[in-house]
Amino acid sequence: PEDLPRDVIEHHPAQDELICEVCHSPKTIIGQKVTEQLDYIPASFIVRQHIRHKYSCKQCQGNISIAPLPAFPIERGLPGSGLLSHIITSKYSDHLPLNRLEDILSRHGVDINKSTMCDWVARCADLLAPLTERLREKILESLKVHCDATVVPVKSKKRKN
Repeated sequence: PEDLPRDVIEHHPAQDELICEVCHSPKTIIGQKVTEQLDYIPASFIVRQHIRHKYSCKQCQGNISIAPLPAFPIERGLPGSGLLSHIITSKYSDHLPLNRLEDILSRHGVDINKSTMCDWVARCADLLAPLTERLREKILESLKVHCDATVVPVKSKKRKN
């Protein structure tokens, strides 16, 4: 697609090929041939360091001030909002079990236990509770509520007794 960013890598002939074999003059660029290759860069992780500088009064050697930490999704927790969003999206939208996500993250060099991710998902559910409650209220205000009542046929063998 045209809107994807382009990483331009220029390739030039070897130095000895830039001199004409016939007249021994330097060759000049007359054009270029562009070949595009679609590639994938896996997700990346960063560590955000929140550095809070301390200030104190030089006169009385006290009265220390420090900026408060910004609000974190999970108080005193390791995960940032982007990591939590990725875990929740992987689990619920992509139907990826947490044990498989644990293996995927491990291949990126980030070891997060599935039980830890399970705790984070539960904390996120608590954080999203007001949103889900409001959504429930809006649905119940509707004149009609539609749902998917698609049945799934199940083949079962009758047992011989």
